[in-house]
Amino acid sequence: MRLARLGALAFVMALGFLASSDGVQSQDKKEAKVKGQLPAGWKALDLTASQKEEVYKIQTEYRGKVDKLEDEIKKLKAEQSKKMSEVLTAEQKKKLIDAIDGGKKDEPKKKEESKKKDEPKKEDAKKE
Repeated sequence: MRLARLGALAFVMALGFLASSDGVQSQDKKEAKVKGQLPAGWKALDLTASQKEEVYKIQTEYRGKVDKLEDEIKKLKAEQSKKMSEVLTAEQKKKLIDAIDGGKKDEPKKKEESKKKDEPKKEDAKKE
């Protein structure tokens, strides 16, 4: 009996929460302004609020389209890379991997060398 009451109470509370959150969401949608960022130099144009809002809407509209195209480009580049590697022999693939990894292995050494070169400069600056 006690469990039934708790279950009923939880159900009523859940319904109340859902009903109140729908009202809040619909008010938020009505009051929500489109936000964005003006392109460089556009602040100096003294745009009206409606012009700014229109620019933001256009940006939002095209952002999705551009994102889809960027995803497509990423897929095409991966496909291109895969097909190009299919042309190589196993030995050529190994050489390519070694060449790529070899370049990455040299990067930390270059960074360490540049740090060592900068250290005397920092010490000299401290002495002054």
